[in-house]
Amino acid sequence: MGNFSTLTDLYQLNSETTPGQGADIVVCGKDESISWDKLSTATLNLRAGAEFIATNGDTTLPTELGLIQGNGAILAALHAATGCTPKVIGKPEPIIYQQALALLGSTAENTIAIGDRLDTDILGAVRTGMRSLMVLTGASTEEDIERIDYAPTWIMQDLQAVTEALRGL
Repeated sequence: MGNFSTLTDLYQLNSETTPGQGADIVVCGKDESISWDKLSTATLNLRAGAEFIATNGDTTLPTELGLIQGNGAILAALHAATGCTPKVIGKPEPIIYQQALALLGSTAENTIAIGDRLDTDILGAVRTGMRSLMVLTGASTEEDIERIDYAPTWIMQDLQAVTEALRGL
């Protein structure tokens, strides 16, 4: 098995060795301490032939202040610098949903995926054959549904509305 590194691990590894060498795989996930040096180290390793894996492709993240950059923004920077396209193993890829179902001991037919993004949460549920519930607290809106060829099974305002509906059962 080759070396496995997140951007932080990769940066630490290459701070002690030769930059651009040492990683067989570069994994890019949310990193609140991302730096120019980490991006440079990832770029050098990708250019040296490391496999490029992403935990998700979300371009934005909702916060109390509004939408901010997500993991997809980092992926875009690395793609621009290297020409490498990551293999996404998180949402919306079915593998992440299938693994969750296995951990839960459940099936797609008996599980509902809840999310706030059409292009990851809801699309992943659709690809996996699950019913889905979209909450309107993230980047996606009801108007966005009109522009795509799939849709959530249900839509609710927020998680509090979901909780209240479940209490009524």
